[in-house]
Amino acid sequence: MATTGKNDLSICVGREGELGVLEEALGRALQGHGSTVLLTGEDGAGKSRLVWEAMEAARIRDMRVLLGRGSAISPAVPLRALREALACLLRDGAAPDSPALGPYRAALGRLVPEYAYVRPAKRKRPLGMGEGEASAVCLPGPQDSPVVLAESVLRLLAAAGKGAGTLLVLEDLHYADPPTLAVVEYLADNIAAQGTVLLVTFRSDPGAPWDLARDLAQRHTATLLTLRGLSRNEVARLAAYRLGVGSDEVPHDVVGRLHGDSGGNPFVAEELLRTLLATGGLVTGPRGCRLVAGARCPVPLAVEHSIARRAARLGPEAHRLLSAAAVIGERFPASVLRQAWGLSEAQLFARLRAAGAAGLIVADRHACDWYGFRNALTAAALSGQLTPADRAALARRTAEAVAELYPGLPGRWCPFAAELRLSAGDRPGAASLFATAGRRALSQGHVVLSVGLLERAWELLGAADEPRVRSDVLDELLAALAESGQTARGLRLACALDELDGPEARGVPAARLHARLAGLAHAEGRTVAGLAQVESGRRALGPQAQDRHTAALDAVEAQLVGHAPLRAGRLAELATDKAERTRQPVVACRAWRIRGQLCLRQDPREALRCFTRMHVLAQSHELPLWRMHATLQLAGLYWLMDGDRDALRRVRRQARYVGAPGVGTSADLMLALDHVLRGAYADAGRLTDAYRTSAEGAGLTRGDARGLAAVRAICAAHQGVRGPLEEFLDTSPNMGTGWASLAHGLGGAVCALLEEDRELARLVLERAKAEDAIGPAPFPLTGQDGLALLLEALADGTGPDLPDGPEPGGAGLLRWNRQFVLLARAVRLGRRGRGEEAADAVAAAGVLAQPYPPAAHLGLRLVAEAALADGWGEPVHWLRGAEQYFHAAGAGAVAVACRGLLRRAGAVVPHHRTADGPVPQPLRLLGVTPREYEVLRLLADRLDNRALAERLFISPRTVEKHVASLISKTDQPNRAAINAYAARIRLVEGWGSSGQAMR
Repeated sequence: MATTGKNDLSICVGREGELGVLEEALGRALQGHGSTVLLTGEDGAGKSRLVWEAMEAARIRDMRVLLGRGSAISPAVPLRALREALACLLRDGAAPDSPALGPYRAALGRLVPEYAYVRPAKRKRPLGMGEGEASAVCLPGPQDSPVVLAESVLRLLAAAGKGAGTLLVLEDLHYADPPTLAVVEYLADNIAAQGTVLLVTFRSDPGAPWDLARDLAQRHTATLLTLRGLSRNEVARLAAYRLGVGSDEVPHDVVGRLHGDSGGNPFVAEELLRTLLATGGLVTGPRGCRLVAGARCPVPLAVEHSIARRAARLGPEAHRLLSAAAVIGERFPASVLRQAWGLSEAQLFARLRAAGAAGLIVADRHACDWYGFRNALTAAALSGQLTPADRAALARRTAEAVAELYPGLPGRWCPFAAELRLSAGDRPGAASLFATAGRRALSQGHVVLSVGLLERAWELLGAADEPRVRSDVLDELLAALAESGQTARGLRLACALDELDGPEARGVPAARLHARLAGLAHAEGRTVAGLAQVESGRRALGPQAQDRHTAALDAVEAQLVGHAPLRAGRLAELATDKAERTRQPVVACRAWRIRGQLCLRQDPREALRCFTRMHVLAQSHELPLWRMHATLQLAGLYWLMDGDRDALRRVRRQARYVGAPGVGTSADLMLALDHVLRGAYADAGRLTDAYRTSAEGAGLTRGDARGLAAVRAICAAHQGVRGPLEEFLDTSPNMGTGWASLAHGLGGAVCALLEEDRELARLVLERAKAEDAIGPAPFPLTGQDGLALLLEALADGTGPDLPDGPEPGGAGLLRWNRQFVLLARAVRLGRRGRGEEAADAVAAAGVLAQPYPPAAHLGLRLVAEAALADGWGEPVHWLRGAEQYFHAAGAGAVAVACRGLLRRAGAVVPHHRTADGPVPQPLRLLGVTPREYEVLRLLADRLDNRALAERLFISPRTVEKHVASLISKTDQPNRAAINAYAARIRLVEGWGSSGQAMR
């Protein structure tokens, strides 16, 4: 069947199944077997195109094609569609005149005038009638019976298509009168015995045509085809045809726009495509087509008229209800419409059902009270027909109904009512509701949502509004921007303080805004600017300021002076005391967080107490966002103390769920650093690189961006790659920051040790300590409480009478640091001759180092050297493990150093064969692995399992498994046989003694 044709019809995309049914029906008609096909669907679904395809296919087969259609313009004309279709028989002068029509000519005369006249045979011509003239004769019989009429049409169709078949098409039968439907039913029940295809189209609206179609389908006397909406791929094919390109060349956003706005309706999709091209919303060129950002596309005129006609057919009351729903938006709640228009439940749902049957709305499957328009264009078309005054009145009436139904506007009803107030032209009312909704969202932890709501409130407030109201909205907006990581945007709003004129905006409100801006400056690493904001806030309060007003300024100042621990600690304690006494839970939570972060270096247990108090406050005062912050701090502390990262993962999931990107980014930073310490470098890279390729990176503070860059640099340094680390440290914004000290101590020192440059490692750690004093690292992992102590112990060559060494500070209790503290203790104990205690310390360090394989092996490599010199522990075992690990990791310098120490200890040095060649093909066909092949080569010398294990640096148990596998794969009966088999293979392959290849 051809798929191209009239330009004003949609191409037949996605209708292959329906075309196949029609092709089969036409083919059966040529063999004398008739059928009925009922085609239904919404306006624009493609019914007319399928009819045109069927008619073309019938003409190709030389079948008689008769076409008639119902009409809304002349619905009073009885049997209109049948009259039009049968009139086609007479236009070419070849009306069928079968004897079978004889008794039925009078009945056919109701449809075709020519059959109402007969020429009398052998009758006397009446007086005055000329020769050749005919008179109308009314034959006796029930010619007015619907059954007789239907039978006469059936016989006429049989006569018309005798020998060739007939296709009778009746379109738009939703306009048909009952007699037409009666004829259709009779034809469908009796058409099977003759070569006629009856093709009927109608809209899928409730009514007599739809009822008849279902009855015929249930009786299996007709095939009912309901046209569905097109899929995204089918819309892409449709657009590609109209644009003259391949379907894979249509951009995804273009396809998404067409499919989303049209709901898969072919007519709407094509009209929208034409309008986009005509208005410049879609441009085409040598590089393909693309949507123009920001370009607005009006509802296509033909689509608007189609939607308006469908809505008007429902009656004025239903049309008004849909117009009110369109003012609400693409989705609307039925209960609000019922309240607004005073409808009973029966009235409301009767109109909604009718609109759904007309294809204008659909019920929301996830919310029982909500409905949605069939597509975005439907709502826009209905709303566009309203005058601005009508639209405002409907919006005002609906907003009042929402307020009556839901006092206080809880949850989503607050922004819902705000949108309606804005549509009604009430900007102050809308701004107030948006601000309330944003404030609620922020307190519940929905940070991203709160930013959007508060920004809308701020934009709606003008200079004429009360300064105090504007100040309160700006305060909440700055807090939301800080939580979302959009600190730079928040700082750009600092100029708005100058616009807040009036006594209501001075004093306490101004001080609160300065405290917010100081916090934003701290997040951006702008300490001087932040302290200036604190000073401005104190000036705004004056010398007689109350504690409840200065607590927030004390807290943020403590953050800004973190490089001076004593001053910062005093300010944080002062802030917690003031906030607790004056019952300001939010300020108290912020102050306890700062206090806990300051305590982390000196006493992790005190930090735990601070974060726990913060969590209790947030929980008791129902502050979900601050509870999440407290949970993050506790999870980070557990990770540092015990290496437990499960709590961090839970916080990260929760932050993603509620939309708190700042909390999520902080959790990601710690998880990425944890991956680095565990040697999972690929996982760390994926986590940090996600911020480069996703929208999350757009909401990063400058501090978070530095943190991600620092983690990437540390990750590279732990793999022995210096470039990214040097690039990060050479970037001026990173110099003198806490992340720089962490990059030096945690990245640069480890990289130097991987290069076997211990002196450089000590110098780097000293620099990290100096930078940490200027800008404290976010985590106390810069080395001075761990790795530096181990290097100091190794470098201390004084006699054995020295004490065990200085006790580490509070940060030495953290798991990563503690492993090196214990190794340093082991070195000093071993030097004093207390070998057993030293070995126990190494074992304890090994337990702590289990999550961190790179650090564990690096520590053992360093300690083994001292153990060899002082004669304690198992340095050979430690060195072999370290050598294998670093050889596999590609850290050649450390692996070479381990082999050198093994030689010094007189141990067998592992030899990593790289040129032994592949497994011979006969053995490879038996399934022998390269490792088993190495064992087989040594079996030729009849070595026992222990000797084999020493040669291959594996355990005897592993050797035993390899030997058993070889016996099975080579089908040997026992160990002696496999030894002999290996000897024979040696002769064939030319091995030398001990499995070495002969030269």
